[in-house]
Amino acid sequence: MENNFNDDVIPETNEKYEDSVVDSIPEGAKTIKADGTNTSVAVPETTQEAEPSSVMAIISLVLGIFSVVCCCSTVPAFAASVIGLILGIISIKYKYGGKPLATAGIIICSIGIALSIFSIIAGIIGSAVTGLFSLSVY
Repeated sequence: MENNFNDDVIPETNEKYEDSVVDSIPEGAKTIKADGTNTSVAVPETTQEAEPSSVMAIISLVLGIFSVVCCCSTVPAFAASVIGLILGIISIKYKYGGKPLATAGIIICSIGIALSIFSIIAGIIGSAVTGLFSLSVY
């Protein structure tokens, strides 16, 4: 049995019709025939991939956390803060990925630098005050 009608033409009026649903099918999609010979339709993928995290951004965040936790040990914490800050800035500037992690790393490293500087200043002042009071007067 042969199919004698055109899918794009209304049989009674012989006018062409438009179907908004059918017209919105993306190119490359297969049509579904009435006899069922080709029933697959290619649907474009719409899944969004997660932004790749940069190793620099992760290291920046880890060094920032280390510097805040270990801010009392001034030299290692200060060095970790500076290195983490530089890695976070490089990660954002050259768009290596992981921008939220790099931003968090920059913020935490900045806090680590501030705490390390405060710890260094407190140590200097504490040493000076202790030195003043430990002078023995005869």
